[in-house]
Amino acid sequence: MPILQTHSPEILKMQGLHLFHGGMSNCSMRARLLLDEKGLTWTSHPLDLGKQENLADWYFRINPKGLVPALVDNGVPVTESADILFYLEKKFPQPSFTPVSTQDQAAMNEWVDLASQLHMKAIKTYVYGSTGSATKKRSDMKRYAEIEPDKTLVAFHQKTLDGISKEEVAQAADLLEAVFARMETRLKDHDYLVGDRISLADIAWVPQYVVLSMVGFDFCPYPSIEAWNQRISERPTYKSAISDWLPKVPPWQVVR
Repeated sequence: MPILQTHSPEILKMQGLHLFHGGMSNCSMRARLLLDEKGLTWTSHPLDLGKQENLADWYFRINPKGLVPALVDNGVPVTESADILFYLEKKFPQPSFTPVSTQDQAAMNEWVDLASQLHMKAIKTYVYGSTGSATKKRSDMKRYAEIEPDKTLVAFHQKTLDGISKEEVAQAADLLEAVFARMETRLKDHDYLVGDRISLADIAWVPQYVVLSMVGFDFCPYPSIEAWNQRISERPTYKSAISDWLPKVPPWQVVR
């Protein structure tokens, strides 16, 4: 779990829960969703990813990869959205979003881990490839390559600028369709992905539905997934954590 050590006075003096996040970031959505579901008080620090605010020197002291979200809990930074979910669930166990049985707990962990594993090679590839958009400017890439320690991220953002091929988008779609077929099978006879109530598994995957729907991914073959999303969207936290943060016009539709 990436609980980081810091010597930064600015970070160490942060009392309470602070979330640094992006409005349309699916990873940020799940962190906001769990914070609100647990009824926790947290200070919001929205970053404008289009303006590259996440690449500022001060933010790299919070998250050395420059990714969102990042949680700071009384001066302790926690990065990676899946780890933020597990961190919050452990530190604030009530209300619980973990099933009772060990079998269901293992299944929940698998769903959360799968969301992380597919984040770049399926979800980000499909989103950026199908919209032809990029989060970086060519003029930013030299500095980004210098400050970003994860070179797979550098390579991915360079690829979004150069163009993700139709074949890569199709491969990403195949990966997603395989997962959604599995989800559809489960949700035909159950309200949630694991157990009989909402868990971290649902919180990890609902944002994927939101973002993929916005870029036109076809969920018509998965009516049970659509019904599942509808159930969760009726929870008050869906509005505060997801809907309220979505732009009226997606950034890839803005003429620059």
